Parts: sequence; structure tokens; C-alpha cells
Amino acid sequence: MKNILLLISSFYLFATSCSNNTDNSSMHKAALMNKFSDTILQQIMEFQYDRNTAGLLKFADHRNGAYRMQVAKAFASVQDTLAITKLAGLLKDKDPAIRVAAAFALGQTAHVNGAEFLYLQFLKEKNNLVKKQMLEAIGKCGDEKALQRIIELDIPYGNDDVLDGKAMAFARFSINGVFNKAALEEVIKIIGSKKISGRVKYSASIALTRMPLELSDLQLEILISAFELERSLNTKLNIVLAAGKNKSMKSKAFLISVFENSEDYRLRINALSSLTKFDYKLVYEAYYTALYDSSINVAIRASEYFLQNGQSKDAGEYYNYSNKTDNWRVVANLLTAAIKYSDDKERFSELIINKFNVSQNNYEKAWLLKALGGDLSNLKFVKDEVFSTEVAIIRSMGIEALSAMRAHNQFEEYYKEYKLTENRDLNDEFASIFKEAVLSGDVALISIASTAIRNPKFKLKNYYKNTAFLDSAQANCKLPKQIEAYLELQKVIDFINETKTAQMPEFNYKELNWSQIVKIKADQKIEVISSKGNFTIQLNVEDNPATVATFIELINSGFYKNKYIHRVVPNFVIQDGCPRGDGWGSPDFSIRSEFYNSYYQEGSVGMASAGKDTESSQWFVTHSPTPHLDGRYTMFGKVIEGMDVVHKIEVGDEITNIRLIQE
Repeated sequence: MKNILLLISSFYLFATSCSNNTDNSSMHKAALMNKFSDTILQQIMEFQYDRNTAGLLKFADHRNGAYRMQVAKAFASVQDTLAITKLAGLLKDKDPAIRVAAAFALGQTAHVNGAEFLYLQFLKEKNNLVKKQMLEAIGKCGDEKALQRIIELDIPYGNDDVLDGKAMAFARFSINGVFNKAALEEVIKIIGSKKISGRVKYSASIALTRMPLELSDLQLEILISAFELERSLNTKLNIVLAAGKNKSMKSKAFLISVFENSEDYRLRINALSSLTKFDYKLVYEAYYTALYDSSINVAIRASEYFLQNGQSKDAGEYYNYSNKTDNWRVVANLLTAAIKYSDDKERFSELIINKFNVSQNNYEKAWLLKALGGDLSNLKFVKDEVFSTEVAIIRSMGIEALSAMRAHNQFEEYYKEYKLTENRDLNDEFASIFKEAVLSGDVALISIASTAIRNPKFKLKNYYKNTAFLDSAQANCKLPKQIEAYLELQKVIDFINETKTAQMPEFNYKELNWSQIVKIKADQKIEVISSKGNFTIQLNVEDNPATVATFIELINSGFYKNKYIHRVVPNFVIQDGCPRGDGWGSPDFSIRSEFYNSYYQEGSVGMASAGKDTESSQWFVTHSPTPHLDGRYTMFGKVIEGMDVVHKIEVGDEITNIRLIQE
């Protein structure tokens, strides 16, 4: 679709330049610009950005196919069910690319009526690429009845496009929690077939990872055989991730073999993720080995296993292993596991506090402070750090530690001891702490404390006479900058008052600056300069004008200079662009989400958000395909050089600058 629009736009620019008798260099310069020199496309984009369904519908039947196309694409972001009937009409458009765009937009509505229109038109459609998109879209908006229809479709081998649509339908259904054993059988059959192409098998493998159903021994055999023959890394990644759904010794042996013999670190991570399904005593040695892996991402994933699945008898071992590695994040995770599972929490608390006091790395200090949440006796130390420091990442991780203390499984036991020694109600102490956090004005403290207050297991509701302090904190939230805090406050106010309020408040969005947007090249590239090396991103202004224009504006203002990578999830994403450095910050504006028909692959660049239409400055790069993000997070670029650098980046690494590449 993008190529078709580029062709139309280029033709328009070519015709305009010829009519003006411009020279060849001017024509070449115009061809490099994006399609938004067309003012009608600008107008349609304005309607999309304003979520103005009525305005968009005026162009839905325009004789110019480029405008009909833009309208169909617009509704993928607007997602208004009032447009379903018109989109169903566009499924019959003479231009197959427009039919594809309309099918995608219907899927984005997530409404079962869209699935009905799609299925009925699918039965009449002749173009296989359109049929593929229709099936995938049904998976995004269909119910159990729609799933059964897809299962019963008999698509002959060799028709890879439509088979791919069926496989992607299963993937989309599974991501939305719609699945059954018959669908699983279909997926296994596709992956195990020698007659079906690799791309169809990959699509089916997505569904395999998302269905929480056990695999039979026969199904496991089929998957292991398919893994051995498979060339696609992405399909192999998904097979490995799914193999743990069979808990046989054969599955364990397969996963251990993948871990020990795979060159790509992402396969080793997925093997470790699947091994978590097995009893600790059967697999813990593999995780000890993984702590020394050549990839720090694998070592981090291994340390997280002990944090989540540790045993009290091995608490001392976690501490011993923490002294054998240099990576602060692995060390922090192992120390957290040690204090969490140890009966001698005081010993490990003292060691962690000493390490905290001498550390010069604020991210390490923050992780160590969070580790102290495993011991309720650290309450005063953690509280004092939270409310005395001005380092955002330490504050936010510290309040998480305090919340973890209240959730501790030994809370009731400690509660009695605290009341005897301190002569004070411990619940009252936590109620006071969370109230202070709410009134701090800090977005992270407000959000995390609000979540804690409304946790029914904490039983804090009766410790607040009314919601006046919450109302005051909400009134003082700066929107849209503190939208997350505002929404969390609304949830806790409703929890205490037993009310229900619409969650999203009204606020103004950053306006589209067309004088700047039209100057952005369709293939504009940027270079990200980091402490681990540089990588290049190609931006996509034609599908994301608001996002790309805002991103470039922030680059030109120097906003991204000397920012720290605040989030790295191994084999998922790296994330940057927070002015606070903890993931809770943003500039004083938001922009609308811009969704288009695209797939998150390795190196895709997207915008972080707190929900639809809350994007601002934070952005991420994916380590691997992440299909659950498709159509839900704005994707505005892709890494075209330096992906090896992205895979090496860790939390706390610095993005020293981002610059536009002038060509």
C-alpha cells in the first residue's frame, strides 16, 4: 500500500513539476519529498488526527483512489464502529489495495460486525492478497463463531497468500484470547507440513506461542522435527517458546539442547523461558550456567528466573553467584532473590545496603533499593531514600519496593511484631506512606501508590476517611504530561467511593505542522549515537506524519541528547526518550496514535504509550518480531544499520545524541 501511495504521490509531484517547467534537479528534489504536498491528503490526515469520522466519510467515495485509500487507512487509527458500514463498502472497491486497507481498518475496530462483513465478502473476493488481509482482519475482530469458520476453511496447498491469511487469523485470534484445540491442531498441521511455505509456517507459529494449551507428545514430535528442518529464525524462536507447553523429558532435553547449541542469543533466551515450565530441581543448573553466557541478555534472563522461581535452600547460592559476575543488573537480581527466599533476611539486607551506599550508578542503586522490598525490616531505610532523593529512577523503584513490602507473604507475621515494638499499626504506616507519595506531585510515586491503595488485598481503603487528598492530587496533575498519574488516581477514587468514571480526560493534542511535515523526505534517516555504538533508523513520515514530525522536532531541539536507556527487556525491546530516566516522564504534550498495516519485526521502531493517543517522546526498538504490538503501538521507523549495537544496549547506557542524516 505504501508503495502504491508513493507511486501516486510521485506521479503527482512529477506532473506538477513538469507543468511548472522546473529543471531536473528540482524534479529530483520534489520526488524525494513525501506525499503531503497534496493539500487534500493533508485535510484527510487532519480528520484522522482529530478522530473526525464525519469529515473522513465525505472523502470515502471520492473518485480519486489516493483519497479513498487514505480514508480507509485513517480508520485503522480512528477505530470508530460508526465507520464499519462504509468500510464494508470499500471492501468492494475496484482498487485491490484499497480493499486491503479497508479490511485492515475493519480488523482494527475489534467489533464482531466487522468480522461478519469481512467473511461474507471474502467468499466473493478473487484477489488472493485481499483475501489474505480479510482473514487476518477477521482474527482481530472475530469471536468463537468466526474462529470456527476459519477452522473449516479448506484452502488448497500452493495458495500461500490465502493460507498465510488463515495462519495469521489464528495468530490474531490467539493474541485476543480466542482459541480452541481444533485451532491448535490446524496450527500444528501447518507447521509440520512439508508442502507449505516458510512464511505461512511463521504466521502459524505466532498462534502457537499464544495459545495456553498443553501440547501432546505427538504434537511435540512434529514441532521438534519442524525445528530441525526450519530455516527461519523467527519460526524457530516461536517453536522453542511453545515447546515448554509439553512437560515431558523429551521437551526438556530439546530445550536444553537448543540452549547449549544455539548461536543466536534469542534462541537461548526462549529456551530458558520455556524451561520455566519445569520443576526447579530439573532445570536450575541450566540457569546457573546461563549466568555466564556471552550475551548479557541471556544472563539477565537467567537471573530473573531465580528472582521469580527461587528456593529458600538456595538463597546462599544466589548470593555466592552474585559475587561471580560483573553486570550490576544480574547482581541486583541475584541479591533480590537471595533476600526474597532467605530465612536470614537481615544478613542479605545489610549486604545490599552496603552495596547501595557505595554505588555510583543510579540505575544499580535503584535496582538494589527495589531488592530491599523483600525484607519488611527495611521499611524505614527505603522510605527515607524515596522521600529524600531527587533521582527519579531511585524514587520510582523505591516506591515499588514499598509496595512489594505491603504485598509480602510474611506481612501478617511482621504486622504483629511491628505493633508490639513500634506501638503502631503497620497498615496505618503504609497508608501514610502512600498518601505522602500521592501528595508528592511525582508522577511515578502518585501512580504506583494509587495502584497500591486500590489493591483489595492490602486492605487500606478504610484507613482513608475520604478522597479529598486524592481529588487534590488529581486536580494538580499537569495534562497530558501526567496522564498516567491522573488515570491511576481516578481508579483509586472510584475504588474508594465505589463509583465508575470515564477514564480519559479531555486535553489538547499537539497540532500537525504541515509547513514542516511537507519538508520531510519520504525516506528520512537518522543516526542514534549511543555509548555502545551507533545505529541508523529510517523514518516513515507517509504513514506517521505526526509522530515523525514531532520526533524530528525533538531531535532538532536537542531533547534526545544525553538521555539514558531506562528499559531493556531481553529479546523484546530497548526503550529511550524519558527526560526523567525512569520511564515516567515526557514533554508537555501528547500526540495521537498512528496505526497502519505493518508488522513489528526485528529492528522496528515504535512509540511507547500509556494507552491509545497518549504518545509523546518515548520510543523503543524491538529485538525480535513482536506481533502483539501490531496495530496497537505506533510504528514509525526501522533500524537499517547497526542492529548489532541495539542487541548490546543495556539499561543505563547513554544516548548521547540523535542526528538527522542529510543526503
